[in-house]
Amino acid sequence: MKCKSLFGLGWLSLVPILVLLASCTEENPPCPVIEPAGQLPLSSSSSLSSASKMEGFVKIASLGKSTFLGTDKPGVRNSETPQMEVAFSYDFFIGEHEVTRSEYNALRPNAGAECEGECDDESPVTNVTYYDAVLYANALSKSQNLDTVYTYTDASFDAAGSCENLSGLVFHENVFGYRLPTEAEWVFVANQGWNPEVSWNSENSGYEFHDVASTLANDVGVYDMAGNVLEWVNDWLTYFKKDPLINFVGGADGGSLGERVVKGGSYRTELSQMNTYSRGDIYTVTSSTKGVYLGFRLALGAIPKASWLDETGTVKESVVKVSMATFQMKHLTGTFESKMVFRNDVTGNLSFVDFGNGVNSVIEIKDTLHAYHPDISPDGKRVVFCTGVEGVAGPSSVYVRNLDATGSGLVKLDVENAAIPRWRLLENGDTSIVYVTSAGNNKDNDAFAATSTWQVPFNNGKFGTPKQILDGAFHGGVSLDKQLAVTGARLLRAKMATSSKMVFHGIDSVWYNGEQACNVSLANDGSNRTLFLDFGGKTGRDFVGQNYRTHERLLVMDSKGRLIQSVEAPKGYTFDHTEWVLGGSNMAVATLVNVNGAHEKIALVNFADSSVKIIASGDELWHPCLWHSRNLYDSEELDTDSAGVYYLSSAFYSALELRVKMERFWENCDSITAVALGSSRTMFALHDKEITSYNLLNMAYSAGQMTGIKYLFKNYVLNHLKNLKVIVLEMSPDFLWYDGYGTWQNAIYDKVPGFKYDENHNFWVDGLPEHFVDAVKVTPRPETALMHPYNLEDFLLPSVQWGDPFIQNDTTLFKTNDPFYKENFAVFHWIIETAQAKGIKVVVPVYPQNPAYKNTGSFGVYGPRRSIAKDILDSVQKLDIVYFDENKFGDHDYTDAMAYNIDHLGTAGAKQFTHRLDSLLSTLAR
Repeated sequence: MKCKSLFGLGWLSLVPILVLLASCTEENPPCPVIEPAGQLPLSSSSSLSSASKMEGFVKIASLGKSTFLGTDKPGVRNSETPQMEVAFSYDFFIGEHEVTRSEYNALRPNAGAECEGECDDESPVTNVTYYDAVLYANALSKSQNLDTVYTYTDASFDAAGSCENLSGLVFHENVFGYRLPTEAEWVFVANQGWNPEVSWNSENSGYEFHDVASTLANDVGVYDMAGNVLEWVNDWLTYFKKDPLINFVGGADGGSLGERVVKGGSYRTELSQMNTYSRGDIYTVTSSTKGVYLGFRLALGAIPKASWLDETGTVKESVVKVSMATFQMKHLTGTFESKMVFRNDVTGNLSFVDFGNGVNSVIEIKDTLHAYHPDISPDGKRVVFCTGVEGVAGPSSVYVRNLDATGSGLVKLDVENAAIPRWRLLENGDTSIVYVTSAGNNKDNDAFAATSTWQVPFNNGKFGTPKQILDGAFHGGVSLDKQLAVTGARLLRAKMATSSKMVFHGIDSVWYNGEQACNVSLANDGSNRTLFLDFGGKTGRDFVGQNYRTHERLLVMDSKGRLIQSVEAPKGYTFDHTEWVLGGSNMAVATLVNVNGAHEKIALVNFADSSVKIIASGDELWHPCLWHSRNLYDSEELDTDSAGVYYLSSAFYSALELRVKMERFWENCDSITAVALGSSRTMFALHDKEITSYNLLNMAYSAGQMTGIKYLFKNYVLNHLKNLKVIVLEMSPDFLWYDGYGTWQNAIYDKVPGFKYDENHNFWVDGLPEHFVDAVKVTPRPETALMHPYNLEDFLLPSVQWGDPFIQNDTTLFKTNDPFYKENFAVFHWIIETAQAKGIKVVVPVYPQNPAYKNTGSFGVYGPRRSIAKDILDSVQKLDIVYFDENKFGDHDYTDAMAYNIDHLGTAGAKQFTHRLDSLLSTLAR
């Protein structure tokens, strides 16, 4: 049987979908957590890998062969060029056909994969996220006693059982098990007789998918590589490079956007658009995307010595995988504002993770400087580091740079020698940096006495004049109250204040009974505790009550040098590079060293319960520093997991736009006199900062349609904008046929807690709680997660050109008896009537699209037919509104130089539109 797709989903069906987040309870089975993957017993993996045939799979002889990804054709997406050759040093298996509904439901019953229409067992499974495919692959591996290729720490599901997020997801490419094919593997197989002419496509499918393997197989016996349903592959999307690679597996992580690769086209794709180099859909595809035309097939096999590219298309010499998710970090630190910086010892560069972005991508600051002992500034915006390392005497310099992708603003401290720098807040609120003249061995008293500790102001990106504050190199830290300074590079030395003198003139002493100690760090929370590692000495053994290895235990002393706590390293590891977490937490960060001496993990140590949680894994990760902002307010009224959280990375990127609009709404609700509601056409055409006639807030967002618009209008605009005089309400005929399920509920509302939190508090009609706006301001807002080239301050696109008009949907299916149309048009009328009843004037703009549509039968890219659009707009003009038509059915004066693409204005067009609207609004203000 065939399975019909519902009309009207189009690109909207690929909006990330979440239906009422299900918790892990007795009613909802526990979220599975897969332990870190190990190696299969030799007999288990080798017997399968040496097999020539497996039921349902084809063995692909790729060893020593290559394929090409991307293209050099002009006019394609940047992510699809240049063409890049990928060679293979292994063979693998791939599914003969796309995973069917019966196969999927056998291993993951009641796990999403909703069928819209009638489906049978041989239909390809669709409406599954990337995470669903991963869980299916793991389940198939376990059913055959294979190790799982994917591990994660937590999972969340929607009400239908579909997985919408896997926290801490890690892909273990060297494990032999079932997985999604890489893009390179998929293309290699697809090119073995690529022939879209025999596929299910828009010309022969009837706009519905068909049973798997119901067309001809390709030259190696694999079906439906072209058409039928679009297919998930394993890769993070990244840019290609000209130079060839071996065993390419995609992006090292999700980068700033978290975009995934999909391949093959579907039953909706035109033959002319079906090729092997396309990598996406019309709109962004992320791991939580679902679609009625999106399914998957599996591969089997380990990938040796994989190659990865970073977000810019540069080969990653060392891949770091972050396993701690944003909310996990937030629950531990109490804030979304957390950052971690560390040295990647393979490359010698600093790398960092901004957990506040919601997309935990590792950013490497590429430089020729070797960077050690990084420390993040109190405001989280800069990092100071040195070129020398603890325990090694010799030349070292101190630098400060911005904590961004390029490491901008680099400045060097102009002194002869400076090592192991630490930020320090002065009593007047200014920042300074404390450093030492030598990081060498401090065991010899005379040599130690020849060193010194200095402090230098740092403000406005510049160093001030250094001043010596201590004799001796106390690089472990100087306390905020000036009562204690510590150091350790063989001996744990301390300088303690006396009753009459500060530490600068205090008493020198050697703690820990003179036994060997290192990696000393002084707490920054006012407790003056000292964190360090030892070599399994007698003092530590007596305190712990048992023997232990060098660096096997993390030790803590109080302000008087007395041992008060010890935490054991995880089995098979020892600690190194220990540091207190910056920001006042009762936690430390450290590297974990395996039995071979490799610093392969960064861990967070919580002294409240002695737990050790993995943050990241890699080849050689050194000198981690974890910073989080201090909570400047303490409000029992607010749940900061939800309050003001209008964006999370699992949501569609339009939620990020709304997150910014909501912050501006709450900040300015008392002074706003006009508001604009609509889609991305409104968002990019109307530059609210240039409106002078009213204090206007543009609350439009990408894919905005009547369901979301009504929610914002009814619950926020009406409740809080007491001085509102005008509403600018978009009329785009095409969005009257789109339901709010894909564009509002499952793209935004069910993906983020902020709107439900407001709803549960009656939208704060009795007044906002104290610090609510503060809570909104610190929630994630990663500008790098935006799909198009605009920023979150002005929402302006560059001016490019209109381009060639194309029509995304079958416009004959746009009928005015459609229930979505009726419901949306009724909402449109309700908003106008409600506004007018309150004395609020309504302006209805129609935005310009590509003028070439006047030579087609369609009003625009998504329809409807021009005759139907005319009837709609004629009826709108009869309402008691101010009609502002800048489209004029294509007879407008917005030139190529004013457009960004077929239906959005660029900056030049926005300037013209905004000026004209402002002139109109000024007549209403009289």
